[in-house]
Amino acid sequence: ARVGEQAGLPKAKVEEYRTMQQDLLTSLDRWHWDDSRKRYNDFGLHSNDGKYAPHVVVKCGTPDGSASVEHALSMDQYKQLQQGRTKLPPCPADFPKFLFPLGDGQGGLLMREKFMPKKERLQFVDHSGYVSLFPLLLRLLPADSPRLGDLLELVGDPAKGIWSDFGLRSLAKGDNMYLRDNAPGDAPYWRGPIWINCNFLAVDALRHYAAVEGPHRTRASELLEALRQNLVGNIMKNYQRTGFLWEQYNQEDGIGQR
Repeated sequence: ARVGEQAGLPKAKVEEYRTMQQDLLTSLDRWHWDDSRKRYNDFGLHSNDGKYAPHVVVKCGTPDGSASVEHALSMDQYKQLQQGRTKLPPCPADFPKFLFPLGDGQGGLLMREKFMPKKERLQFVDHSGYVSLFPLLLRLLPADSPRLGDLLELVGDPAKGIWSDFGLRSLAKGDNMYLRDNAPGDAPYWRGPIWINCNFLAVDALRHYAAVEGPHRTRASELLEALRQNLVGNIMKNYQRTGFLWEQYNQEDGIGQR
């Protein structure tokens, strides 16, 4: 709507865009505001309950032996296989032939932890991080929105796990996915490390909310100053040490790593 005004669009068209913006904000709150946790979350068929359990990594192949994949078996599945107590091969349908377990190179079995969810249902996905902050980062919220105050506290309260001395973590420190690999050999890019692109958006958003009238102006200003000092100080420290500006910094010690 603001761009339309500056571009000289007809008033009716500007109002159409303004109405669309309000409808989108209403939909955002309806489908993604988690009032019990006071943050925005994804919503869908999901299990928030479960635990990580060790699995044995095995090889499974096609019937003709032309291709194979790695597959993870629970300890119970592997014991049943070893004891001959299972009639069906514990392998994916496209690779139904069990071949052999993989070793860890030290005389043991190759193990991986795998998240074992409990009952799935339609609910908010309980993960706190950048994904919870995008309405703030993109300055979508009105300056007088109570949601804004909740998100500022989520950002600024160290106990909630996003704030660090070096910038905002991509995932809260207490999250059960914190620093877990995305997949075997795939580093946890967005599960803890500090990304400068999103921290830049955070600084820009805090500068905006610190400049406009509203009940959260003072808190936004405080967080702006603290986050800016943390980011600039750590970036300069790493630049002096390495001669590089990094896009990602370690969530615990601030060392540039990508």
